[in-house]
Amino acid sequence: MNLEKSGEYQLFIDNEYRSSESDRTISVLSPIDGKPFTSIPNASKTDVDDAVKSAKRCQVEGVWGSLDNLQNRMGVLRSLSQKLRREKEVFAEIETRDCGKTLDESRADMDFCIDVLDYYAEITPRLLEPKEVKVPDADVKSYIMKKPAGVVACITPWNYPLMQAVAKVAPAIAAGCSVILKPSPWASLTCLKLGQLAADAGVAKGALNIIAGGGGGGAEDGDCGAHLSNHHLIDRLSFTGSGRTGQALLHVGADHLRPTSLELGGKGALVVFEDADIAAAADWALVGIFACTGQVCSATSRLVVHESIAESVISRVVEEARKIKVGDPRCKDTQMGPLAFRGQYEKVLEAIQTAKDEGCHVAVGGSVPEVDPDIRDGYYVQPTILTNVPEESRTWKEEIFGPVLAIRTFKTEAEAVAMTNDTPYGLGHGVLSADTARAARVADALDAGIVWQNCNQALYPSTPFGGWKKSGFGWEYGEAGLEEYVRHKTVIAADPGYSWNIYVQSS
Repeated sequence: MNLEKSGEYQLFIDNEYRSSESDRTISVLSPIDGKPFTSIPNASKTDVDDAVKSAKRCQVEGVWGSLDNLQNRMGVLRSLSQKLRREKEVFAEIETRDCGKTLDESRADMDFCIDVLDYYAEITPRLLEPKEVKVPDADVKSYIMKKPAGVVACITPWNYPLMQAVAKVAPAIAAGCSVILKPSPWASLTCLKLGQLAADAGVAKGALNIIAGGGGGGAEDGDCGAHLSNHHLIDRLSFTGSGRTGQALLHVGADHLRPTSLELGGKGALVVFEDADIAAAADWALVGIFACTGQVCSATSRLVVHESIAESVISRVVEEARKIKVGDPRCKDTQMGPLAFRGQYEKVLEAIQTAKDEGCHVAVGGSVPEVDPDIRDGYYVQPTILTNVPEESRTWKEEIFGPVLAIRTFKTEAEAVAMTNDTPYGLGHGVLSADTARAARVADALDAGIVWQNCNQALYPSTPFGGWKKSGFGWEYGEAGLEEYVRHKTVIAADPGYSWNIYVQSS
């Protein structure tokens, strides 16, 4: 696929593509082979300002966010869904080239984006209807209105580029907000390409602006994200990414007294009891850590298995991990592609070396795989499984964000729950047991925003997703995802001429 000169990878502001005001660009390297294949504009402060002002004009000068325009916005979402469905294969191929996930994974991501757009088009009219509130005064009526949150900045990561963008953009547009989307510079091509689909779908000018460039708002992330997050016209910010940048954005939000939603890291665990099916447990363990090459915030990167079946489970997991085909994600038989960019590749290899230094046993993997010569400069790491992992080790405690599974055993249910919850994160955990009462009991006891019971990593447009503890706060998907982008207004109404007659008596 020739992406070298496509205008669809420019900034998208006021429903038009354009280059950066500064003419600066960022070279895009494919993780498949480590080679540059296109470039994106590096947005300047002026570009950011133009995008935000465009979004502000959409809010104050038009009818985009009004309740009267609700059905038009739902039509935009449906049309955008249809257009993405028609171009699904193109978007999937671009995403694979850009961030390294297999084509099957990219296609599944596109399908999920389509479903999310359709979901919010379906549920939003019911949720935005004014709701009457009963009050004890017979002469007064009250109702609650849900109004758009205003101008929203959405900063999204590189592991699920379009899916994370749509998770924020779809409910924000449904609610009537105007959006400035800033995807990660490591994987932004499908997000930039989304602009033309949105314009063709009838989105109002300024309702969706897409910029590209340096990071998410922390000092280490370059100017673009920092300018956006600190802009005085932003009414709400939603961020998915690292805890370090999330902290910086929260400080900026405090300075502006502005709501900020954060979806950050995780160190999830999959708890396997002695009555669990061995084959199913092995499969869910592999799904939980090797999908998207382990670059999943909700990944169950820790396997907590009952000591009585540990040997059987570990043996099966190791056996199946050895069979995983690592290589060019565009090839049909590839099951795991490269990490998304060189910095992450180096970080994961460093984490594996740290695990070895800490005394962990490498049961499988632990190095760079053999791949075809034409992609040997890509960012590939073997599926890696570690046993004998010390409880206080960095390997057990810290998020690696790569294809590395750490395993420990337990004796009792209480020990399993305590071991799983002993982390500053609280995004996603899982529990497997044939005893459904026990599985439900443990699911209830685990500290996380989402818990999988006899499954792993399942997610649907209707199921809210968000973290506890240092995994952040705020929700994506479901009805809760829409609530992130609305403000509640209470109206208390009486008939003309009505008075309490306290200071002035009615005639």
